[in-house]
Amino acid sequence: MTATSADGDLMNRNTRGNGVFHGMKWMISSVSMLFLISAGLELFVRQTFRQASVATILLALSLARWSYVLGSGGLIFLTVWWLLKWRSVRIQRTVMREHPPAEPSRRPVEIPVLADPQFLGRRSHCKP
Repeated sequence: MTATSADGDLMNRNTRGNGVFHGMKWMISSVSMLFLISAGLELFVRQTFRQASVATILLALSLARWSYVLGSGGLIFLTVWWLLKWRSVRIQRTVMREHPPAEPSRRPVEIPVLADPQFLGRRSHCKP
């Protein structure tokens, strides 16, 4: 293996790895935002416990709880999806290493024999 092909192989591996994480950016940011909202609402309730009304505190705690639940569910989903994707890529690499794709055959291209243009579209009146 030459240095250039080794670099190319490393680049392909890095590109595939980045592709897996590139699709997960929106999910990671959504889960992070849900956890931050949950923490912010909890902090809001702690700071305004004496001044805010009971309804405001209950609403903030309820929203914080649901934000935490959705964030946790998203984190579990993200982890399972990433593990399945990682395993799929590993299996695919193993299969490709064991069974390389077949090379195209080196047969010459067959050129079909064309009929004489003067007889195309006409019926022959002579019987063989």
